[in-house]
Amino acid sequence: MTLLLVGWVDAVWGQGTVTFQNSGRIFADIGDPPDRLVYFSEVGGEKLTGTNYAAALYYTLPGLTDLILVPGAIRLFRLPTTTLPGTWNTQPTSGIILPGVPIGQPTILQVRVWDIQQFDTWDAAMVGGGLHGESNPFGYVPPPLGGSADSTLLGLRAFAVIPEPSVFALGLLGVGVWWFAPRSERK
Repeated sequence: MTLLLVGWVDAVWGQGTVTFQNSGRIFADIGDPPDRLVYFSEVGGEKLTGTNYAAALYYTLPGLTDLILVPGAIRLFRLPTTTLPGTWNTQPTSGIILPGVPIGQPTILQVRVWDIQQFDTWDAAMVGGGLHGESNPFGYVPPPLGGSADSTLLGLRAFAVIPEPSVFALGLLGVGVWWFAPRSERK
C-alpha cells in the first residue's frame, strides 16, 4: 500500500502545473504587465464577456509539436456585468496539471476561445465559421512545487475572437464572382 501511495505522489507531484488565469490581479505583483485580455474582433476594442464563451488551454508534450487540450482546462468567461471584462472565470484556482510534462521541462502553451453554446469544441467552431480565436503560442517551463518560479501565463498576450468564413460561405463567394464576371472572361 505504501509503495502504491509513493508511486501516486510521484506521478502527480512530478508533473508540471500552470495557473490558468489571465486576470490582472494575478499579475499585479510584476509591475505593469502586458495586455493578456481577450477582445471581440480586434485587440484594444470591446473586451469579451459572456458565459457562452469558453477559454481552453492547449499544450505540447515533450518532443512533439501538435497542441492538445489540457484535461480539465476549460473555463467560461465572466458575466457581462463583471468588473474584469476580457478574462475567464478562474474557478478552480489551483494549478492545472500538464500530463506528461515534467517539472522544469519546457512546453508550448496556447489559449483558444470560442462560443461553447454554438459549438462543443474550438475545432468545430473553426470549421463551422463560428466566433473563435487563439493566442499566439508561447513558451512555458513548469516550476518546482513550492519554488519561487512563476506558474502564471506570463507569455500570454492579448488576442481577439473573430468569425471565420465557413467553407460554404467561401464557396458561395466564388460562385458569385464567377457568375458576375464578364462573359468574355469565362470562355
